[in-house]
Amino acid sequence: MRKRYFIGGGILAIAVGILMYAILNMTYSLTVSELLDKGSELYGERVRVEGKVVDNSIEWDADKLELTFIITNIIDEGGNYLPVVYGGDRPNNFKIDSHVTVEGIYHSDNMFEANAIIMKCPSRYEPEE
Repeated sequence: MRKRYFIGGGILAIAVGILMYAILNMTYSLTVSELLDKGSELYGERVRVEGKVVDNSIEWDADKLELTFIITNIIDEGGNYLPVVYGGDRPNNFKIDSHVTVEGIYHSDNMFEANAIIMKCPSRYEPEE
């Protein structure tokens, strides 16, 4: 009987530990303006940034599997721009004016090194007319 309680308590403790780890390591999305306003306090930190891909900023190097582009705020551009470099396959639906969330490290040279690009599709959530 004690053995069952011991095993059950151990499983419960592990589950609570995993949940606490996940909560403490959550990454919230910032806008481009919020990231730039925080500036040096986020250098070297892992963050998520939401934005819109700027016209004529996409450069794809298929040999290096390197995608570089610039994002700005989705709603109010306000002249805030963030250059992004991503090493990996180019997402199929990645294009100008795409709404994206990039996750990665913000560097002191104001370059964002993304290791993940999450594509947004706002048209899927708009009501049909």
